[in-house]
Amino acid sequence: MALLAGCLPASVDELYSLPQMSEEYIQLQELIAGQLDAGGSYAAPTGGSNRQSVQLHDLDGDGTAEALAFLADEDRSPVICVYRRGEDGSFYQYVTILAEGTAVYSVDYADLNGDGIDEFIVAWQIGGDLRQLSVYALSHAEEDTQTRLRLLSADCTQFVVFDLDGDGVDDLLDLSMSAGSNGSLIMYTLDEAGRAGSAEAGLSSGVSAIRRAVAGKLADGTAALFVEGDMGNQGLVTDIFIARDRRLTNIAMTDLGRSALLRPDGLFSADLNGDGSMEIPAGSGDFIPWYAMDAGGGMVQTATTYHNAEDGWYLALPRGMGQNVTAERHGAGGDERAVVFLQEGDASAPQRSVLVIYALTGANRLDRAEVDSRFILRQDEDVVYAAQLLTDELTQEDILNNFYILYDQWQTGDL
Repeated sequence: MALLAGCLPASVDELYSLPQMSEEYIQLQELIAGQLDAGGSYAAPTGGSNRQSVQLHDLDGDGTAEALAFLADEDRSPVICVYRRGEDGSFYQYVTILAEGTAVYSVDYADLNGDGIDEFIVAWQIGGDLRQLSVYALSHAEEDTQTRLRLLSADCTQFVVFDLDGDGVDDLLDLSMSAGSNGSLIMYTLDEAGRAGSAEAGLSSGVSAIRRAVAGKLADGTAALFVEGDMGNQGLVTDIFIARDRRLTNIAMTDLGRSALLRPDGLFSADLNGDGSMEIPAGSGDFIPWYAMDAGGGMVQTATTYHNAEDGWYLALPRGMGQNVTAERHGAGGDERAVVFLQEGDASAPQRSVLVIYALTGANRLDRAEVDSRFILRQDEDVVYAAQLLTDELTQEDILNNFYILYDQWQTGDL
């Protein structure tokens, strides 16, 4: 009744107006506008998860976020302007980080020395896959002196921030591929004075590009970095790195100088069974075994997937399908392609069909995905994937939870 009587806390215009920025952020915007008016432009990072042109992060540990503006100057050279707050709360330009490449590829923030203050990590684009990795500490800045601000500089292709050695402090994991030589992983650790220590281990020979790098755990709980490398026509290979006693080891490496964990392209290591550890695919053909590995290199097969490269999907075989499963393909080249899974039976009935998975294209594909007790697994722009159960030993949930799309491009994960 009070509202109906007109006792509104604000006018109608105020209620429908957009939220207003604080005076401090208006003033920050004016500072950045000064750079733009001088011929500059915004130049946000092109990769990674932090891609905003202006980012806020506490880089000196005082509980108040600094502002970082990613810009390009009048010559299109990248510049990172760092703004701090004064005692009155207003921003002022504190330090300028000049270009160490042609663009900012990616950035991250992490406490690499355990002092409670985050460092600022930049991968500068140099050319192609070549990048320059730099680590900056705002607490080390002295009157706009970039040399003092930078703690570390190294060649880089990709980097991952992760506590690989288990000491409770993040490590900087630098994956580097250089022309004419095998790639390597370098683990950098920083002490409280900003001095860097490092350990290094090689990638498999023959790797032409790094397709994905993701942090995870082995079957025994050991922290590990799983690096998927492109082996050209041979497919993908997984190198697995662990750190112990300040040493870095590729536990997948064999005496031949490369990992034995090779399989067709499009299959990436994953926690297939949800136990918190990574499984790695390794093998050839349509049916691919997946393995769990421990820090000593011991391997146990935990799953099998059926791999359909033509239609771009794979299925982790549910337990209800049992052993000795085979598959038949039907309708190649048509708009209703099917894979029929058969389970080995007894002498009177050697095989029985238990599941059909369809890739449906063309007209009325959604309607066709729901006839004859079919159910939809996934809808993409030009194809609908559907399944049909032919046994009571499997459920729709079994198939939905174990159906995956093959990927033929970079998988970021936590890159």
